Amino acid sequence: MDDFLKNADPRLLASMLALVVVLTLVVEVKYLLWPQAQQYLELDDSLKVLRGAAGSSEGLEQQIELSRQQVEELSYRLHGDMAGLPAKKMESYVIGRLQKYSWDTDVELVSVVPGKGQTVHMFEETLFDVKIGARYLDFVRWLEVVNRELGYIVIKKFEISPRGKDYQNPNLLIALTLVSYRLTPTES
Repeated sequence: MDDFLKNADPRLLASMLALVVVLTLVVEVKYLLWPQAQQYLELDDSLKVLRGAAGSSEGLEQQIELSRQQVEELSYRLHGDMAGLPAKKMESYVIGRLQKYSWDTDVELVSVVPGKGQTVHMFEETLFDVKIGARYLDFVRWLEVVNRELGYIVIKKFEISPRGKDYQNPNLLIALTLVSYRLTPTES
């Protein structure tokens, strides 16, 4: 090593020393200074947001109201009209709603038999074995209304068979199992 230092070009040694100093500075900035600067900038942004929120509460009230409306909308999309309904009243409510939707869409509600399903993760299933008579397009409209108004309802199984001899636009007998999911009550 001594021979290399004695025989080396002074410019080469100066370049190597400068390279070592630059690499040391880069490593220090990258691993020591930069993370601290990023954390400082994030905390400074948070402080600005908090000062802005504390300074004007009217914007905060609007945000709270908007968030409340979004929660209500999502709850309606998930549960439909059944959002605040106790479990004991849900069966009669669903049967009544199915009858109303059937009248509105020219579908004959033949029968509805409620039943208890399984518990899937944290949800309880409520089954409704439904038989209806309808033309195909009326049945599709009925499904759209049920989906929109009752919230998250799943068709677990179905059977469709024609009634009569009209094969162009047949009157159908449709047997299906609708499943509604509700969060299981938590025990406190």
